[in-house]
Amino acid sequence: MTDPVQRGARRVALDRLRHVRNAHDRLATAADREALHDFRVALRRLRSWIRAFRPDLSNTVSGKLERRLRRIADATGESRDHEVHIAWVRREQRSLSVSARVGATTLLSRLRASKADADLALHRELDESFDKTVEKLADALQRYEARVDDDAPRFGREAAALIERHATALDEAIHRIGGQADRAEAHAARIAAKRLRYLLEAFDALVPGIAPIIDDLKTLQDLLGELHDAQIFAESISTMVTEFTAERMAHAVGGEGGVPSVRRLRRDPVPGLRVLLRRLRKAEQSSFGEFTRTWDAAATGSLIERVVAVAGALR
Repeated sequence: MTDPVQRGARRVALDRLRHVRNAHDRLATAADREALHDFRVALRRLRSWIRAFRPDLSNTVSGKLERRLRRIADATGESRDHEVHIAWVRREQRSLSVSARVGATTLLSRLRASKADADLALHRELDESFDKTVEKLADALQRYEARVDDDAPRFGREAAALIERHATALDEAIHRIGGQADRAEAHAARIAAKRLRYLLEAFDALVPGIAPIIDDLKTLQDLLGELHDAQIFAESISTMVTEFTAERMAHAVGGEGGVPSVRRLRRDPVPGLRVLLRRLRKAEQSSFGEFTRTWDAAATGSLIERVVAVAGALR
C-alpha cells in the first residue's frame, strides 16, 4: 500500500491479467459451461482496473492496447447474451401451451443460429489478437518510467481517492433513477456498481468489512442486470413479433387473404412470442419493484457510508 501508485496499480493489473489467461485456457474445454462467463468477467475486472488507474498506467499502457482489449471483450458479449437467452427460453418453454411452444421453438432456432455466428466471430477475434494483446499488455505492465525526484502518490492513498469517487458516482447514478422507464439511468447505475465492486475486490484481504460491501454491490449489479436484460430481450422479441405480423399481412395482400387455415395458425409463432414477451415485461416489473424496495435512500446512504469508511482505512 505504500508503493508508488504506478507500481501498485501494475501489480494488481498483472494479477488480473493472469486470471484472464487462465479463463481463456478454459474456453477450449467444451464441457466447461462457465468458461465463457468467467472469461468475460475476468476481462471486465482487468479493463475496469486499467480504466480506473489510467493516468498512472498511461506511460506504458497505450490507448491502442486498451482498444484491443475492448474488441475482445465486445466479442464475448454477444455470444454470452445469446447463451443466457437460450437458457431462459428453454426454461420458459416447459410451461407453455402446445400452440405457444411454436413461438419458443422459432425463437430458439434464431438464437442458436445467432450464437453460432457470434461464437465464430469470437474465436476468430481470439485467434487473431488474444495472445498478441496479452503479451504486449504484460510487457507494458512490467515496467514504468519515473524520475529520481518524482514524489509519486502512494498506491493506498490513490486507491482510497478512486474508491470515494466511484462511490459518489454510484450514489448519483442511483438517485437519477426515477422510474421503470429510466433505462439509461438504471444501466448507468449498474455499471457504476460494477466498477466500484471491481475496485474494492483488490483490497478484500486488507480491510475488514469489504466482503459484505462487495456482496451488496453484486446483489445490486445482478438486480439491475436482470432489469436491463429483460428490457433488451423484450425489445428483440417485440421486433420479431412485428416482422412475423408484417409477413402475415404481406401474404394476405399477395393473394392468400381470407381466414387463415388451421394448419397455418398452428405454425404461427406470434402467439407464443407474445406470451414470452408478457413474461419478460412481468420480470422487468418484478426486478424494478425489488430495486425500489431494497435500494431506497436509507439503504443507498448506508452503503456509501461503509464504502467511504473503507477508503478511510486504506488511506
